[in-house]
Amino acid sequence: SMNGSNTNVNGWRGSTMRTSTMATLLNQLSSDLKSVLKFVNKVTSKGNNQSGLETTSDKLFLLSEIEVFGATQYSYAGEGKQYEYYTAGNSTIKKVNGSADYWWERSPYSGNTNSFCSVGNSGGANYNGASTSFGVSFGFCI
Repeated sequence: SMNGSNTNVNGWRGSTMRTSTMATLLNQLSSDLKSVLKFVNKVTSKGNNQSGLETTSDKLFLLSEIEVFGATQYSYAGEGKQYEYYTAGNSTIKKVNGSADYWWERSPYSGNTNSFCSVGNSGGANYNGASTSFGVSFGFCI
């Protein structure tokens, strides 16, 4: 889940996903990989129905809605640009145990204070309550 309760008030910066889950995942990576990971500055809206942007510096991060889809449907503008992987037409569908499943994005949903953007099991843009358990497809830079 992005948070223990349905809130996006502290955005990506204050989310449990960023402050706890990503730290746990980082510690589970091989020491060889961890040693070459670089910090990346990621811009994300603040959450809490605010269009203002803030920057975090992360070794592991979730993608924003625009980084996946090249447009904003449920998030505020300004969270980067579409990654070439998705511009090239590669699938947004992620599988867990062979079945398509939902996965989180770091973008707070612009329509309320309790959801984050996600990618649905059909590969389309979506949003869900922050306490829902979904998969992650994190990014990093070497």
